[in-house]
Amino acid sequence: MIELHNISKSFEQREVLSDITLTIQPSEVVILKGDNGSGKTTLLNIILGILKPDRGEVKLCGRSPQDPDSKARVGVMLQKVEVPKNLKVRELISLMRSYYPMPLSTEEILEKVRLQEKSHLWSSKLSGGERKRLDLGVALAGNPKLLILDEPTVGLDEKGRKEFWQTLRSCVADGVAVLIVTHNPSDWQELETIATRSITLQEGQLTEDRPIEYVVDNNQSILMQQQEKASPSESQRWAPMFMAQIRAELLQLIRTPTYLIGIVIFCIVTSLISSPDYGALGLAFCGGLAVLTFAIERVGKQIALERVEGWLKLLRVTPLQPTAYLAAKLAVSLFILAVILIMVLALSASRTGGKVTFGEQLALFVSLLIGVIPFAIAGSAMGYLVKPKSLDQIAGISIPVALLTCGLSIPWLPKDIVVLSPFYHYGQLALWSIGSESYDHHLLLHLLWLLTAGGVFSTLAVWAYQRDEVLQ
Repeated sequence: MIELHNISKSFEQREVLSDITLTIQPSEVVILKGDNGSGKTTLLNIILGILKPDRGEVKLCGRSPQDPDSKARVGVMLQKVEVPKNLKVRELISLMRSYYPMPLSTEEILEKVRLQEKSHLWSSKLSGGERKRLDLGVALAGNPKLLILDEPTVGLDEKGRKEFWQTLRSCVADGVAVLIVTHNPSDWQELETIATRSITLQEGQLTEDRPIEYVVDNNQSILMQQQEKASPSESQRWAPMFMAQIRAELLQLIRTPTYLIGIVIFCIVTSLISSPDYGALGLAFCGGLAVLTFAIERVGKQIALERVEGWLKLLRVTPLQPTAYLAAKLAVSLFILAVILIMVLALSASRTGGKVTFGEQLALFVSLLIGVIPFAIAGSAMGYLVKPKSLDQIAGISIPVALLTCGLSIPWLPKDIVVLSPFYHYGQLALWSIGSESYDHHLLLHLLWLLTAGGVFSTLAVWAYQRDEVLQ
């Protein structure tokens, strides 16, 4: 289930892990002990593929832990993870199980963690003990054969601990392997009867507190291999992941009324900026300004918040494909941008007194929406690279940069520099759609440039999603 060979990891010239070698077989229950700061969390992050070791080899269920499929039969319970505030318990469980090839049913999961009567509540409104049970339910969503639990009983009262151990014993009886990190001596007493090994991490080294001779269950290994062959392929699971992610994103959106009201106010204010005398050119200016602002800020800020709250870390330890997650973010953002664009164009056109035809409005709508996709992707990449507050500053800076490089005649700004900006090609696409005299008649060049920018930003976004330090 887990194979570590000569793993070493250092931070700021301090070696936290030194030549760690560890193997955990199917059905084993292993306790990992160690003082605070001994490197236990670092070791778990390496096992789960969140960090890469400086040296050594890691295998999770026979694969590289950077491969999302390595987590297909792994359940993880992390510390300090904030779940989405606008999802209910049942909705969150349904979302998490959509990532796995052979999940338990939602009802089975709720029953295992005794949350049937709480399934209608908001995830963020649960008590401490209920929230721990939800975290365990998330870990069990994929019908795992390996559970990795990081301080699972912290904050639980006596009743909560008793219920947790009942559930865990049931999992162990079903042949689930367990790697558990705990400081609680009462947990050690509970684990005495089910643990096969106890290991301690100290000064970068692992020592066996209670080694045993373990016999591999070949029948179970063969059964797991057969199940993996019968499970849906990565390409077959992509669409369900994508659709479930879109549904969750939309639910969170419609349950944030203040955000929706802010969009309406923004659209009204933006539509009043341009003078009615400018006609279609005024529409292009207002529409482009509105969608650029939201494309960069909205996607990036949401991702940055999920990263800070730890939700993104939980997603990283599931089989969720990065492309499915990013595509869902982009699809919902384009939906919002389309609504914003319709509102801005409709409000702005009503002030022109019929100077702009419906055909011109439709062409402008399509051009602005298609052309803004690279900037929405760039916003998602920024969400992984900077903090939420920094996204506001980046969005604020991007608007004057867009105005300077969109093709306006500015004597002191060299034309050769302007044409390198994707904002210039976006502006020319908008001018083409309204038949402006300022259009330079190089439509194919502008489309290719925006397509190239989208490819570069997509590569950056996927890299930022997967990079080692993003969740460190």
